[in-house]
Order: sequence, then structure tokens, then C-alpha cells
Amino acid sequence: MEGTYGNLDLEESIYQTPSCKDRGSSSSKKRLYLEVIIFLGILNVLLLAGLIALGVHSRYLAPRLSNNPTKDTNDNLSATLKADLTKMVKKLPVSGGWTCSVAPQQFPAAQIDAGQGMVVMTDKNSSAFFLSRSSWSKLGSVSLKHVSVGPAGIWGVDQQNEVYKFVASDFVPTHGLELKQVDAGGQGQVIGVAKSDRIHCLTANKASSIKEIMHWSTSSVTDLLIYISCAPTGCWGVNAQQSIFFTQISNSCVKPGIWNKVDGEAVNVEVGSDGNVFVVNRLGLLYER
Repeated sequence: MEGTYGNLDLEESIYQTPSCKDRGSSSSKKRLYLEVIIFLGILNVLLLAGLIALGVHSRYLAPRLSNNPTKDTNDNLSATLKADLTKMVKKLPVSGGWTCSVAPQQFPAAQIDAGQGMVVMTDKNSSAFFLSRSSWSKLGSVSLKHVSVGPAGIWGVDQQNEVYKFVASDFVPTHGLELKQVDAGGQGQVIGVAKSDRIHCLTANKASSIKEIMHWSTSSVTDLLIYISCAPTGCWGVNAQQSIFFTQISNSCVKPGIWNKVDGEAVNVEVGSDGNVFVVNRLGLLYER
């Protein structure tokens, strides 16, 4: 520090000190430069904010103004709408609803049924499976499009509408009627839907037979339904007009009473052994009664 001060020339520094006039001129220039810099900074901020606002506005306005929106635009709008709806649903109060968790997967699943503590399913390749602990195992060697399990055992139908019963270790064919869907969840009887949408019944005595050849009654027990599901508490069905019906069908397959129309619309219905009824409407929404 001493060496530095020692090099200074006091007289020279005094003579080089700027006058008051020079100092005032320099201060004015600095203030002008500072004002220009501040102005340009504010202008840049305003321009940036305007560009951001214009981008956000054009993103939502452009698809509405276009008469021929592209597929990408539609996909983006659908994704945005779906996300918004998901947020709205999550905010809805839940009271008595079902909390579902992901089950063991078997792709590509097509149809599933449960009864007697057992879960069975078919996939789109017409293979049948049953749930064993946390994984699916092959059920029989016959290709089936629909399978059902219940007090009457395990039953299924193939692509040609031939009916099968699971006996010992595989499915064996029955004879007498072609059905497109069967249900084994009643009181031991088996209910089936024919191609004509008429409902047919196999008595509990015949359904429990271990013989490979069984004969269905050719008389129908009701008019047109496209799907039926039974439990000890009764049978539920839907018709082609998506109307929902309920009746009682005994295990002896006597003609049921009046089919009572139930409020609502559905394309499919299932009833559990506890009497709980589930329907799916044409929008894919699930309801419980």
C-alpha cells in the first residue's frame, strides 16, 4: 500500500481534477444513457409478454377458426379435454363408490365372469383362462368366445355357437341347441341366449349330469333378450333396445313370471351371487344397483 501511495504526484492529480462544469455534463449523459437502457428493458419485457399472450391465444383460437382442423389438432384437443375431465372427476366427492385396483392382466381380454370363488375369462383369440392366485392359467383346450362359472359348473360357447361344459380336465360338447351366450350363475340351472335372441333353460338336474351328451329343452322361457345373467336371487337381461328386465327362473326351468322392466338403459348386465347388479351402458359407463 505504501509503495502505491508513494508513486502518486500530488500536484499532477490536483491539476487533472475535472471542473464543476465537466462533472455536470458527464452526469447528464450518464442519466440519459440510464433512462434509455431502462426504456429499452421495459419495451423488451412488454414485447415478450405480448408474444407469450399471442401464442397462448392462437393455440386455442386457431382450431376453432379453422373449418378443416387437422388430425393432430383434433388429437391435441381430445387429449386436453380428457385431461381436464380427469381433473374434474378427481375433484368430485366420492360417496359409497368402488375403489378399483389393477387386476392380473391377460391380453387381449374379451370377456370375464366370476362365481363360486372362481374367476374365468376369454380373450380375443378365443382362449379360455382361469385366475390362479395372481396369474391366469389356460382353461381346457377348446376355443371359446364366452365362458361362465357358477353353481352349475363351468360352461362356454364357441364361435359356431356350440355349447360346452367343463368336465374333469376339459370342455365337452352338449347337444340340442346352439347358443351365443350361457350363464351358470343361477340355482344350478343354465340359461342361454340363442341366435334368435330367445332365452333357453337347462334344468339343474341335467346341468349337473357328468354325461358328455346332454339335451337342451327346445322351448324358450322368454322373449327376445341379447344377454342374460342369473343369480339365486333371480335373472337379469337386456334386449336390443337396451332395456333392462328382471324375473325369477327356478332351477326346474318352469316358465318365469312377468319380466319386470327396470329403469335405465344398458348393453350388458351381470348379477352377482349376493344379488348386486352391474350394468354397462352404450357409453361404457358402469353402474351398480
